[in-house]
Amino acid sequence: MTDPVHTHAEPSLLAHLAEFSHGIRLADVPPQVRRQAHLNILDTIGCIASGARLAESQQLLRAEASRGGPQEATVLGGGQRLPIEAAARVNGYMGDVFELNDLIGGHASIVTVTPALALAESVGASGAQLVEAVIAGIEVVCRVHGGFYAHQKPFTETAMVQVTIASAAGAAATAAKLLKLDAQQTMHAMAIAGSLTSWGPAELVFGEGNSLKPILFGGWPGSMGLVAANYAKSGITGPSRLLESPIGYYSTVARAYDREVVLDFENWRLAQPRRKLHACCGYTHSAIDLVARMRASGQLAGADRVRVFVPPYIIPAISKGGRPPATPNEARFNMEYCLALASVDTDVILPEHSMDCEEHLKRADIAAAVRRFEVVADPAYNHYRFCRVQLLDEAGRVVREESYDAPRGSEWNPMSDDEVIGKFRRLATPFMTGVQADSYIARVEQLQAQPTTDWLLRAFS
Repeated sequence: MTDPVHTHAEPSLLAHLAEFSHGIRLADVPPQVRRQAHLNILDTIGCIASGARLAESQQLLRAEASRGGPQEATVLGGGQRLPIEAAARVNGYMGDVFELNDLIGGHASIVTVTPALALAESVGASGAQLVEAVIAGIEVVCRVHGGFYAHQKPFTETAMVQVTIASAAGAAATAAKLLKLDAQQTMHAMAIAGSLTSWGPAELVFGEGNSLKPILFGGWPGSMGLVAANYAKSGITGPSRLLESPIGYYSTVARAYDREVVLDFENWRLAQPRRKLHACCGYTHSAIDLVARMRASGQLAGADRVRVFVPPYIIPAISKGGRPPATPNEARFNMEYCLALASVDTDVILPEHSMDCEEHLKRADIAAAVRRFEVVADPAYNHYRFCRVQLLDEAGRVVREESYDAPRGSEWNPMSDDEVIGKFRRLATPFMTGVQADSYIARVEQLQAQPTTDWLLRAFS
């Protein structure tokens, strides 16, 4: 009897993605897409620099260094070298810790740039090879993620944050390019990576994540992509129908999936990047922007309470019911706290707002503002870009209402090239003077012409 679960009438989704990824050649990529890839690499390195000196990052670095192994790839900040996978984990952790890394394809850049930097340094890849590999990986992540995003189950049902497996598949595609795997090996690398990475426990992100949390989005999927590519290079095979199988990824995380989104190879996802201006969960950005705008125009001054309407699926992740954050990680996922900052004097949530949250909460105006906000579900909203703010007087009457659907940095309100570069300058300040940053930025902008890549992280030593 034929098992319907394992009946294969046509190539798998991963097989199609592997053919696409393997076939990407930098010369054939549109100039605007190559430009965005350079900016994503620059932005990601800036995010790594922002977290490099944090105590938790140094703890992970010491833990990885204590395991020994060959010194193959550089960790940003001190010039220390670790085995490839360990360097990718540490750099990925540092780049995610402040929630500043971009949101294209979920979290595509942090999980493709960090393994690409480590592997490119180890194998002596050129700048052009690095850019090509990053483009391939990001495009894979975006297609895998986009295939289920519109139909995803809430994390309160699955108990997982769905992006990790998509991220690992893209990391494997990145590594496959740099290791020169063929299309069949690339398919198995993606299948193995998706199988071996973390299942993305929601408790780690939205519950008691403590200091481990940044490894989930930033460190682990990228390092598993490297492991998987090496396994595939050695002939190990994985489940080619990991995505669409009735007992596979999409069945686990979503009600349905869009095959046409996964297999749309005409439209480059990098042409519509999603970058972060605020150092906090992307679910909060739209409301932060709207509240900051209303504060700047003086509209908040007479309000007794502020009611914020958002999509129902994001509330369990970011609304704390007026409870102030107890840890820096909680601060980055506490909408009421972030809105309080925006309502008092903040236009951009910075790393310091979570790192020093205890000090900020000692201010009476911010502590009071946290309790002033009420986050409410609006079933009409199906994406975190949408929000609505109502201002209420002491009697509970709505005195003003505004809506917003284009958070800064999103594809609906993208950061300009100058804004992305400005963000990098801010984040790189502890390591570089203005002149040094100018030189570094110019070199990254010409990355395709660079014969080597090891300088990208060593410049921060």
